[in-house]
Amino acid sequence: MSLTTHPLTLRLANWIAREPPASQREVLLDRRRVYILPTRAGLAFGLVLLALLIGAINYELQLGFLLTFLVAGVAIAGMHHTHRNLARLTLRAHHAENVFAGDAASFHLAIANPTREARYALEISPVPPRRRWRRVAEAAPTRVDVPAEGNVVAIVAVPTTRRGALPAPRLRIVTRFPFGLWQAWSYMQPALAAVVYPAPEQDAPPLPAALEGEIADGGATVAGGVEWAGIRPYQAGDAPRAIAWRLAARSDQLAVKMYETAAGAEPLFDYRALPAPLDPENKLARLTRWVLMAEAAQLRYGLRLPGGTIGPDTGALHRERCLTALALFQE
Repeated sequence: MSLTTHPLTLRLANWIAREPPASQREVLLDRRRVYILPTRAGLAFGLVLLALLIGAINYELQLGFLLTFLVAGVAIAGMHHTHRNLARLTLRAHHAENVFAGDAASFHLAIANPTREARYALEISPVPPRRRWRRVAEAAPTRVDVPAEGNVVAIVAVPTTRRGALPAPRLRIVTRFPFGLWQAWSYMQPALAAVVYPAPEQDAPPLPAALEGEIADGGATVAGGVEWAGIRPYQAGDAPRAIAWRLAARSDQLAVKMYETAAGAEPLFDYRALPAPLDPENKLARLTRWVLMAEAAQLRYGLRLPGGTIGPDTGALHRERCLTALALFQE
């Protein structure tokens, strides 16, 4: 168990800062928020210095005293630099990226350095949830350097296992620069939350009957009310499935297939219309897959869940509305 994540250390940090660990948009790491202790290497280094001092006293070695106090002075100067490497930084909650269950959610933290000294070897990691005295493996930290009078954005990844709203965990920022003999650290609870969408069903059936069928590249067939509407230039964010690959093989530019739905053919994915044997999570996984399939085909679609309906539409915002509704659904 790391000293900086021990429950007693967290409580002591809250008491020193005289505030509870509430969500924060911005934090200035003043002297009251930065804590410092020797590392294991620093403790071993201190024992070696103590042995040198005892030997110098025992044998009355002048050069022994000189070496001991010189090295001790360098260690004390290193303590000052380690503390200064973290002090006066400003941490600001930037934004969170929504993901599907099973992927890592990304929380972005902006770090501003108003001073003329660059800051090196900063490590940012989530404080792992744990029961008291229980050992938990810690995630690999995010390492950044902050230039003088500059800003950087650190991305902290948090594994996800289930859908729903995911508040940002409490973050710990640590530095051992320059010698690794001292460890300075601080904490922040960012006011951020990510939405974890349900994991799409892997072997989902095709879209409901009104939408079954594939449109060939350059074809003009009609399948269940879905018509070929032509192509348009590729735009960043378009699904690979919607790209006209046959046309791309004959030219140097990517194009995206467009479809149209006939009047009354806009699908409405209904939670209650799914087979009864499916459990709620499997139903949400299938609806998630259908939303992604319909969006990749550039179709107008809607979503009906117990307690609300999202009307037919298309586009990135509509996709996010549907996926968010599925993520936060409570039966």
